[in-house]
Amino acid sequence: MLDTVLGRPGSWMARILDALARALLRAGVGPDALTYAALAFGLAAAWSFYAGRHKLAFAVLLLSGLADALDGRVARLGPGSTPWGGVLDLTFDRVVEAAVLLGIALPHRHLHMPALVLACTWYVNLCVFLAVGAASERSGGKLIQYPPGLLERTESLLFVLVVVIAPRLTVAAAYVYAGLEVVTAAQRFHHGRRALRDM
Repeated sequence: MLDTVLGRPGSWMARILDALARALLRAGVGPDALTYAALAFGLAAAWSFYAGRHKLAFAVLLLSGLADALDGRVARLGPGSTPWGGVLDLTFDRVVEAAVLLGIALPHRHLHMPALVLACTWYVNLCVFLAVGAASERSGGKLIQYPPGLLERTESLLFVLVVVIAPRLTVAAAYVYAGLEVVTAAQRFHHGRRALRDM
């Protein structure tokens, strides 16, 4: 939700990201390189969480999120999106999410169950996301069409921020986040039903 609001064309965030993307293009940095950078930063953040260095982990995760936000913009402003770039982006995003969740939960036994519940809701939400996106077969500026939903990248970063600044709230935050994942999946399911019925 926040990604959609902040990244709306003409918003201050969109202008900043577009300026960064153009600078990267001038420097010869391609979209796939940014996707790999997002993966590398994300895995480094996961390891830092596992090692108990939570503030460092969050800072590195922000770099991962920035690279992930820029790869698509660099592609659209430069050489254009490719099917393989879309596969890399979607796959590496899920690798980072899973790795960070493991990095946060594995060292703490009391987080194992909340993390498992959250991972299960991610699984269902991703299934709806992919099914609706594939079945809709809509054309647009992006290779992968994202059905609307409550949770996006920024909300996941807010969850991790809670882990960093208020670790005692991690269990509650994980269950709240899981509940919001269910709401998001329902939103996308409803959107898919309407979109496919109207086709």
